Amino acid sequence: MDHGSIDSRTGFAQVAFAHVLWGILPLYWSLLNHVPSIEVMMNRILWTGLFSAGYFLLKGKNPIRIALETFRTSRVWLLVASALFIALNWIVFLYTISLGHLLQASMAYFISPLLLVLFAMIFFKEKMGKLQAVALSLCLIGVVYTGVMGGEIPYFSLIIALTFAAYTICKKALRLDGIQALLMDGLIIMPVSLSFVTYLLVTGQSSYSLNDIPTTSLLILGGIVTIIPLVLYIRGNMSVSATTVGFLQFILPVMAFLLGIFVFDEPFKVHDAITFSCILAGVTLYLISLRKKTVLKELPV
Repeated sequence: MDHGSIDSRTGFAQVAFAHVLWGILPLYWSLLNHVPSIEVMMNRILWTGLFSAGYFLLKGKNPIRIALETFRTSRVWLLVASALFIALNWIVFLYTISLGHLLQASMAYFISPLLLVLFAMIFFKEKMGKLQAVALSLCLIGVVYTGVMGGEIPYFSLIIALTFAAYTICKKALRLDGIQALLMDGLIIMPVSLSFVTYLLVTGQSSYSLNDIPTTSLLILGGIVTIIPLVLYIRGNMSVSATTVGFLQFILPVMAFLLGIFVFDEPFKVHDAITFSCILAGVTLYLISLRKKTVLKELPV
């Protein structure tokens, strides 16, 4: 099977489910709104790395040896770049949320898929059929319309979208197993995160507290809730085209709309309906186009 041209059903499902999980993660992070975003991010990096290392220890493998072997057999600059991209993505996203710029944070969900499709055409020479081009055009119309209605240049959105699209491309080029990939991300940035968390503990500024077990637990478990969708995403990313991954990323704005309406009681305005309809129509068309591929014919549309 040529995975460069035919999408794996398993990979498709893994990437789709990862985005569903990411779609509901804002509910988790909202429980830590009282903690500085930089502290949340540093703990997220630290515990993601530690839990990834723990996974290999439980399997009787030495995570340090695995990391050294990965450095020897992979392109180091890609390993470092992917770790920096995901770290920057996390901190800017959390910082944007902490400032109350929810619109800009959600806008990134619209922009990132388009950037990923563009990168797929540039770096992997992927091509789209006519139906897929129409699908992308519909999504683009929805994104442009949302940007025009926002009335400002979404700087934070662009950074979040660009870093995640770049992270995806790096991981696709590296082709590492999900946990192994996260181990490398964690170990590369861990000196910074560990130093920061230690500094807060020593100076008495840390949010860790025996008197606040819920907050302490949420910070630690942030590593687990980070690992699960990222492992699914990285593994699925290796067996489907980057273009398909890009279209699946539109699951996030759909989830954001649903959360906004049914959980946070945000008003659903006419321009929201237009954007939502354009993107939903585009993704539906893309799924229909995938049914022509033998591996995905059994997928319900």
